[in-house]
Amino acid sequence: MSYQKKQLSILCVFITIELVLGILVQTTSNTLNTIVSFSSVVLAFLYSLLLIKKNKDTFLTSVGLFTTVCADFFLVVMNPRIQLPAMFFFSVTQICYFLRLYFNEDSKTRKIHLIVRIIVTLVSLGITTLVLKDKTDLLSLISLFYYANLIINIVFSFTGHEKSIIFSIGLILFACCDLLIGFNIMSSAYIELSPGTFFYFLAHPGFNLAWIFYVPSQVLIALSNTSLKEKALI
Repeated sequence: MSYQKKQLSILCVFITIELVLGILVQTTSNTLNTIVSFSSVVLAFLYSLLLIKKNKDTFLTSVGLFTTVCADFFLVVMNPRIQLPAMFFFSVTQICYFLRLYFNEDSKTRKIHLIVRIIVTLVSLGITTLVLKDKTDLLSLISLFYYANLIINIVFSFTGHEKSIIFSIGLILFACCDLLIGFNIMSSAYIELSPGTFFYFLAHPGFNLAWIFYVPSQVLIALSNTSLKEKALI
């Protein structure tokens, strides 16, 4: 069997299993749901290991997927979930994706990228401190650090010399998942929503809407590890 046929076979198996797991995330509950949900994230990481080549992109992407697995261990597997280490690992994930983007930019774009990232991150942390005041804690700061860097990664994923639309879409879906989780938390604690409205549906859809975005996000990020230059498919 040729190299490309092997890659195609592995790709088809990977996508099929992730599709099944994605459906099971929505149709199972309790311990089985925990196993299925966590397995979908672990599988994306394992698939990325099959594609590791001697370049920074694939290595950094695989490390990012691994730290995502670590984060979800604390959020999905642990009961009760432990948010602080989870957000730390998610932050490391975004730093890995930042480095992937950074190394694919020219010197001028790199300077702009660093300046924008530093300013946005500091402003986000400053606003968090001003809004929460004495309620500011490490969890709130690291959460804002994480999300600010995710948004910056999305923006700069469209500007690099080695663009990957699959990677960009994966990051967007990642952000949509987190946005829904954050909205759900806000609606249950701070916002009163009227039944029958669109925002009430977002907060109480009757199914796991966040994971509809999350599973594809990890699949696409893993798939972005494949390069045409390495005789692969994506």
